Amino acid sequence: MMEGSRQTRVSRPYKISESSKVCEWPLATLCKLPTKCGIFLMRSQRVPAHRNLLAVCSDYFNSMFTIGMREAFQKEVELVGASYIGLKAVVDFLYGGELALDGGNIDYILETAHLLQIWTVVDFCCEYLEQEVSEDNYLYLQELASIYSLKRLDAFIDGFILSHFGTLSFTPDFLQNVSMQKLCVYLSSSQVQRECEHDLLQAALQWLTQQPEREAHAYQVLENIHFPLIPKNDLLHRVKPAVCSLLPREANCEGFIEEAVRYHNSLAAQPVMQTKRTALRTNEERLLFVGGEVSERCLELSDDTCYLDAKSEQWVKETPLPARRSHHCVAVLGGFIFIAGGSFSRDNGGDAASNLLYRYDPRCKQWIKVASMNQRRVDFYLASIEDMLVAVGGRNENGALSSVETYSPKTDSWSYVAGLPRFTYGHAGAIYKDFVYISGGHDYQIGPYRKNLLCYDHRTDVWEERRPMTTARG
Repeated sequence: MMEGSRQTRVSRPYKISESSKVCEWPLATLCKLPTKCGIFLMRSQRVPAHRNLLAVCSDYFNSMFTIGMREAFQKEVELVGASYIGLKAVVDFLYGGELALDGGNIDYILETAHLLQIWTVVDFCCEYLEQEVSEDNYLYLQELASIYSLKRLDAFIDGFILSHFGTLSFTPDFLQNVSMQKLCVYLSSSQVQRECEHDLLQAALQWLTQQPEREAHAYQVLENIHFPLIPKNDLLHRVKPAVCSLLPREANCEGFIEEAVRYHNSLAAQPVMQTKRTALRTNEERLLFVGGEVSERCLELSDDTCYLDAKSEQWVKETPLPARRSHHCVAVLGGFIFIAGGSFSRDNGGDAASNLLYRYDPRCKQWIKVASMNQRRVDFYLASIEDMLVAVGGRNENGALSSVETYSPKTDSWSYVAGLPRFTYGHAGAIYKDFVYISGGHDYQIGPYRKNLLCYDHRTDVWEERRPMTTARG
């Protein structure tokens, strides 16, 4: 007798529908069983099958029949841990290539297919169960996925919970039965459904206060809340009192609030204070355009800030710039958008050059003014590298510039660094392996462009000539 190890199966739910699905397998033998077979599988009733077919289709039987176990020579093998319903359906599938699944047999077939390691059937079961996931049975199916190590089904249910988190997280079933590990996965996700960070904090606090022993996990749970995304006034007057009243001081969770308040108090330095808790809850990257000349005849400037909606393929307006401008520079540092310099006149003359620096916070959709550059600049290059911005060359009312200055968010100030070897504006630039590269451009007036390629090492504060381009460019 074969003593198969049997995992404890959760009781059949009544909340899986009776809808059926027939799965087809083109690799099945598509032959009928002869009257005399090499083996009978026993489970309250006999199920005939060929030994060779079972060994080919099942890792379980392949091991049984090839490593010298006594079952390799028996005409009848009794399986413990497999139901007749499940065993008959699986064997019929191996011969006929069709598997009829419904709410009455799915758990028996899944149990048997997992025991016998027939992974094609397990995959079909997962496909069926994914279609059946609902607010009534998702916890049962999540438990099923855990028992049988069904990573695909488990991931699907995680996605279902994340997309319905705003509703599910406040239901008694969720609050009583979701594990701490799973809750942390959901609270840390960038895809979790929410109206604001308050919703996630409230769900976390409700889960923690369901059972006294959960207080020991308070720090692990709340470290996934993005407290800096909550307004400062709410942190001080709503969040802190709630956390202090619901959780013991020993949980050390007030530190998250203090960290968030420090972040709010250091407005200019926020780009270099970024942590996982300050990050926006999104993985979406956006293509933006900011300002510029909008008329074919350059009759006006724009203050638009727009991003491309990938789904609708339309440009969507966000908060407008504080002032219209063109020939400015844009850079991203620490998740914030910076625009610097530019012209407030459609003539783009150096007399209209600006030294202003604005920062856009996508969390609250606001532009704020930070420290101005030391010099007014248009047609320059702005780059972000490590924890600073670098403004290179350009021109203003005095003509072309060779100066280079860097902006430190930590001190909210600009400082001059090593200047360019020559006056340059209208050049291109890029960051590569922590070096600033600029190429082309011209100097005092519109004329011949340059072939030069210059490299700046901010660690040594030195500009060096590199191999020039083959053609001059502006």
